[in-house]
Amino acid sequence: MNNYELLYIVSNQYTEKELVTIQEKVNALITKLGGQVHYKDFMGKKKLAYPIDKMLHGYYTVCEFEITDNNNVKELSENLRLDKEVLRHIIIAKAKITPDEIKKKEEMKKREEADEREASRPVARERRFEDKETPTPTPVTEEKVEEKKAKVKTKALDEKLDEILKEDTVV
Repeated sequence: MNNYELLYIVSNQYTEKELVTIQEKVNALITKLGGQVHYKDFMGKKKLAYPIDKMLHGYYTVCEFEITDNNNVKELSENLRLDKEVLRHIIIAKAKITPDEIKKKEEMKKREEADEREASRPVARERRFEDKETPTPTPVTEEKVEEKKAKVKTKALDEKLDEILKEDTVV
């Protein structure tokens, strides 16, 4: 038996209840053609990359199945192509998935959902001022005081010079 993965997009004009019946119909088609569905995952409603039959959104579903005859895979693809409910589909040959890998996928999906919920939470407010450490003041040395006095003196001298130079009478 060969293992395959099927991804198909259903039009968003259907409700989620109708979507369940469409998914059951696809699974029944696979079993009718001699296959066994091992894994299925409903990925939800997503925006399409480009409009298909004037539809902008679609429901994505992935299922993994085994089937004995390659001709049955071609027949499955042809039936899905002719089905008006399925907008697009793709079938790929794939290595068989083990139950451990299924568990890992489900755990990863839960982690991603938790990360999305965490990212959507508002940012935590900063701690209150009382909780913050107050910076220690740096000691003022006599040298710094003298530098400031010198700057003040030169500033006053510059202002005096500007006044003198503005006067018209210079001796």
